Amino acid sequence: MHGLLALVLLLAVALVLPISFGLIKLYRRAVAKSMRRRASSLTNESERFTMSALPQPGLASPKLSVVDAATRVPAAAQVALYRRVLRAPWRIAAVYTVAGACYAIILSMIFFVASKMDIAPIRFLALFWIYFWPTVLTVNLVAAATWRTKLLTVAAYFLVSGVITAISLARSPEGSWTQHVLVWVIYNLPATLLLLTFLNRRVRAVGPLVLIFMIVAVLGAQLALSVLEISDQITRTLAAVASITGMGSYIAFFGFALLGFFIAWPLGWLILLLIRRLYERKKISDQSITVDAIWLMFGLDNSLLLASNGAIWLFSGLLAYVGFKVVVWIGLRLLRSGTAQTQKTPRLLLLRVFSLGKRSERLFSALTTHWRHAGSIELIAGPDLATDTVEPHEFLDFLSGKLARRFIDGPQTLQRRFSEIDTKPDQDGRFRVNDFFCHDDTWRIVLSQLVKESDAILMDLRGFTSQNRGCIFEVNELINVAPMGRVIFIIDDTTDEHFLLENVRQSWERMQPVSPNRLSASGQLQLFRFTGSRSGELRQLLRSLCIAANPA
Repeated sequence: MHGLLALVLLLAVALVLPISFGLIKLYRRAVAKSMRRRASSLTNESERFTMSALPQPGLASPKLSVVDAATRVPAAAQVALYRRVLRAPWRIAAVYTVAGACYAIILSMIFFVASKMDIAPIRFLALFWIYFWPTVLTVNLVAAATWRTKLLTVAAYFLVSGVITAISLARSPEGSWTQHVLVWVIYNLPATLLLLTFLNRRVRAVGPLVLIFMIVAVLGAQLALSVLEISDQITRTLAAVASITGMGSYIAFFGFALLGFFIAWPLGWLILLLIRRLYERKKISDQSITVDAIWLMFGLDNSLLLASNGAIWLFSGLLAYVGFKVVVWIGLRLLRSGTAQTQKTPRLLLLRVFSLGKRSERLFSALTTHWRHAGSIELIAGPDLATDTVEPHEFLDFLSGKLARRFIDGPQTLQRRFSEIDTKPDQDGRFRVNDFFCHDDTWRIVLSQLVKESDAILMDLRGFTSQNRGCIFEVNELINVAPMGRVIFIIDDTTDEHFLLENVRQSWERMQPVSPNRLSASGQLQLFRFTGSRSGELRQLLRSLCIAANPA
């Protein structure tokens, strides 16, 4: 039985990566294709945003403020918000760490009971630390925003592992370092490598969903083959069919397995619909889906190793996972009860150059790791961040051929979409990303409304040139609608700064009479120089965003 489960797991995971990559590629293509379409019902309304006021030479030019990792930023108005943004992910990580310890203790106890071994303290500690490994992956997922932090977390784990191994060898000289390393490899490396296939950032948003579906479908195929093993009548019938039709016996049996595969599809789809329903009701979050996939994968893998002591131990991983979930539920509940309900939940609008690719993905991933514990993030959807922002219900709409209904194509759709903006946290305390799907002639009116309702605005202008006409319009709209104190422009060496400043100057001179920036003698243009490689850049950016969201 455990051999069957191992085969199911291997086949399912082998199919996850190519299927996930293919679906993400198709999803991006569908989004890009719909974005290029026009919705005539809003064309006239959106065209009014292209009109500019006459130049006003008397207006003072905006001041220029350039910030980088070394800049000293005052910390008066943003202390509480900044602390929440910086520390909240690690509080969640602490909850998962305690839950991971519970998981490791349960499995360690089961191991000694199943193998009928005496519990020795140092042996128990060594086994506990092996089972504790998924905690490292979870902490890196929920709290580590940079590669340096992730590497430090992994290094700390193996440092402790080395100390435990040294103590164990000092007390039991008959062992060796090679044996201890081999045990860790057997217990953790296969599941870790399997997880890397669908925890890859480019497919992470859909990988767990595809994995769940494929496990169910492949299990159907395996169960169909199991039926053949115990049913001589079906086996003889398939052999007769193969003889009459001229098909080989292997092809006939493969067809029977394929039949089981497709019969299991409705069950897999029902499970995905259940996940969607729980997600829409905020019972689960995008992050909790991925975390659960990690622990279920290790629980199943560890169960298969224990099953050699008896079939009943196949449920050991499930028992440990239940213990993990109970501790997580209690810990998150305690965190929510200790958080003041009166805390401000600022809304961040993210604008960017769509052609940035991986640079945009890395910044978005690091930013959301922290900011989503303080408030929601709004953005106009695009193919560049499709892998990071796609939500379970959006992905299932795409698979059902209903993605087009999420695009804003008229006043009613626009009003409904803004009324659906989610500004409340999930069970794990994280706020959601609200992405707006817009056609070629509707994104301008959506942008204006988003700018008005946002507390802080971050615009990534790395790679910005005179060719980025959409970004030129966005800069002009920000000057007309948003106080400059709430706006931060990210730049680097690939930004055409001369053109950017000239564009700002012209937009400033043509500022609309109702612009909030007309009330001040001059505005302050905040440029944040972000390379993505310097230490402290992310913290400085978060600090600047907190000041923008809570201006003095």
